[in-house]
Amino acid sequence: MRNLLLAIVFTAVAVAPVRADEFFGGNLQIVEEFAIGTPGTMEPAVLVSDYSNVSSFLGQGFVNGGSALQGANTITRLVADDVTPTGVHAGLSITQFKFSMANFNQTTVSTRPRVRFWFADGAGGAPGTYYNLPAAVGFSFNPIAIGPGVTVVTATLAPGQFFMPGVPFWAGITFDNNNGATGATAAQLDLIGQGIFDPADIGSSGDQFWVSTGAGSLFNLANPAGSLGNLGGAPPASFGWEFTVDAPVPVNQTSWGRVKSQYKN
Repeated sequence: MRNLLLAIVFTAVAVAPVRADEFFGGNLQIVEEFAIGTPGTMEPAVLVSDYSNVSSFLGQGFVNGGSALQGANTITRLVADDVTPTGVHAGLSITQFKFSMANFNQTTVSTRPRVRFWFADGAGGAPGTYYNLPAAVGFSFNPIAIGPGVTVVTATLAPGQFFMPGVPFWAGITFDNNNGATGATAAQLDLIGQGIFDPADIGSSGDQFWVSTGAGSLFNLANPAGSLGNLGGAPPASFGWEFTVDAPVPVNQTSWGRVKSQYKN
């Protein structure tokens, strides 16, 4: 009888599903806005980041396109950029990450960004294994209204939701109209995408992107159908991302601190 019970327990453990979480990330904070056609800069990472490429906007963007109606939800294709972090803080919780949203419409559009991650172990270095450390994770944020141009936003995460990969990976976004609630049409969503930034301040990104064959969320989907591409090097195919980890921030001695040190007894 004891052996039978142990067999039942071991069987239950063997077939237990792997946890996968699509977190509903709440509100995004707008940190910078750029006009399409006009290169611009913003302050590089201040907090501890293993990858940062949001400081040098090249004045251009790339649209996701391919919007399709899935049930009551209109959603675009997913477009991802290759990210090579420094690896210094691999395994630490990511407390914030930044990404960009490009709006090529002539008017403000409200859309819901949905962020996904893969390891770069697919064919030819394409998205392969869905990010799974410690579990598959994705983020769907509250809809946000963005004006024409490129908007950089910050997502703030709870500790333990997403851990910094120590190897190259893919970070991608698809956009939808939240089952029609945002009012965005398929034609408007087809003109939503990401801004192009280069060079990275921390880590690196190759001159390539990946775009899914069809529209959809692609959450927890390994080896999704899609293709690698580039923009011929002008501009480089590199989108705006930054990943900040939960680590002590290095503090440099300030001028005031140096002055005070001269008057110590």
